[in-house]
Amino acid sequence: MKIAGIVLAGGQSSRYGQPKMFEIFAGQPLYKHSLIALQKNELNPIVIATNAHLQPQFGEEKVQWLIEKQPHQGPLFALHHIMTAYPDVEWFFVVASDMPYMNTDFIKKMLVLIDDAYDAIVPTQALRDQPLAALYRRTALPKAKQLTEQNKRSMKVLLEQLRVCYVPFDDDSSTFININAQHDWSQTTKKESNNE
Repeated sequence: MKIAGIVLAGGQSSRYGQPKMFEIFAGQPLYKHSLIALQKNELNPIVIATNAHLQPQFGEEKVQWLIEKQPHQGPLFALHHIMTAYPDVEWFFVVASDMPYMNTDFIKKMLVLIDDAYDAIVPTQALRDQPLAALYRRTALPKAKQLTEQNKRSMKVLLEQLRVCYVPFDDDSSTFININAQHDWSQTTKKESNNE
């Protein structure tokens, strides 16, 4: 069974003001934390999904690149594009590029839950789903295709139509912290100093 690791890195970062995935956290660009967590679990292929404008700003990475034909359409469009581009992959571990605490153990914990009874395996924290740190099976493609054709953009709407295994995580787990705006850094830095 083929499981791909996907870093979603094509967002506009409109609230942040500049491409946030290249900000340095703990000595690495933000996107590298997601990338390394996937690579250490030996997923194959490893893909960075981005756009032609952003691609030159990434470091030299041993990955496959998926360049969005229509940039800034959101994660549902990106997921549909990825699944269509890799017809031989059964499961796709999709991780956003702005999660500084993404880690190898989280990926490993999710991978053991793979089961043909589900179309998606999604972590939840404090009753909030985390669809951008989740596994999607190829069986989700028809629904994703249908929604994109209707110009729907919500991952929540997709999940409502799939057989989903929801995986609860502790409320105080930092794994799902993401950087949306400049002020998010102060919370992240504070959390970092509390963990030392």
